[in-house]
Amino acid sequence: MNAIGKSSAIFVTLSGLFWGGWILGAQTPEGQEAIARAYAAYAEQQHTINQNLFDSTALRAVVCGGVESAEAAEQRPCLAVIAAGRLFVVDAGSGATSALTKRGIPIAQLEAVLLTEARLPQTADLSALYGESVRAGDPLMPVYGPADTQRLVEGLNQSAGLDGAERGFQAWGPTPEPGRSVIVFEGDGLIVSAFTTQEDAFNGRIGYRFDYRGRSIVVGGDGRVVSAEAAANADVVLQGAQTQALSHLRPGAAMTAAEVAAQARAANAGMVVLTGAENPVAGRVQVSEARAAGFDDVVAGRVGMLVELPLTNQEINVRPL
Repeated sequence: MNAIGKSSAIFVTLSGLFWGGWILGAQTPEGQEAIARAYAAYAEQQHTINQNLFDSTALRAVVCGGVESAEAAEQRPCLAVIAAGRLFVVDAGSGATSALTKRGIPIAQLEAVLLTEARLPQTADLSALYGESVRAGDPLMPVYGPADTQRLVEGLNQSAGLDGAERGFQAWGPTPEPGRSVIVFEGDGLIVSAFTTQEDAFNGRIGYRFDYRGRSIVVGGDGRVVSAEAAANADVVLQGAQTQALSHLRPGAAMTAAEVAAQARAANAGMVVLTGAENPVAGRVQVSEARAAGFDDVVAGRVGMLVELPLTNQEINVRPL
């Protein structure tokens, strides 16, 4: 069992024993103190594990927005990509900040926020994310995104009384053209590039590709990035999708899972993580539809899912964080 899985198992076991009253003396002050020490040890171990997320041995992505329960139907897009000791948040949907902090991911290491769209579902938690960043000591937050990002950022700075120069949000519009990527970050073996397709450019959407020492992750939001040249041969594509049935009610909102699968196969993608399902049932239906379309290496993204690409081999590890 991997370290993360082992520590999680310990925590679940301790919780079950405590609440079930199976630990001898758990209801005594001494027993409760022992349980408190065990939880503190678990928290310290989990902190160490989360710090290891930032080592230079892998390219990693964490799903920090989306569906967490059957009752949660609100669209909350958010993905965290970690490489070269840096954190990039792709889309800051509602609850993104709490999802990151709850899992011990240090926002102090945030390099930039990358928006696939400059609309409310992708930007609802920007202010909360900035607040955590300021508490961590960084008064400026770079925000990359489509052309509308500049206007969005100016409005956020104005409403919060920030100047955008020494404090606040800084907008950077890579404005890629279809078929032509634009590098938005490069350093320590990591290249982050923005790209778009003809249809996505018209709809104000862009995608991002992360290349880190031979491994690659593409994040597409609700765009049609899988068909883009920039997505070719990616190890992992994280892509918004919807079921075939829902596509009749929301045409153009996102590709169907079957469309994503067909394009991923043509692009020679290693794995697809489908994001944006409105509930876990829809997520399972999306996976079934994608596999029926002939692409087997597909999973449904759930909040807290860690996708890890080691640099020493070509494996793709998927597990809860």
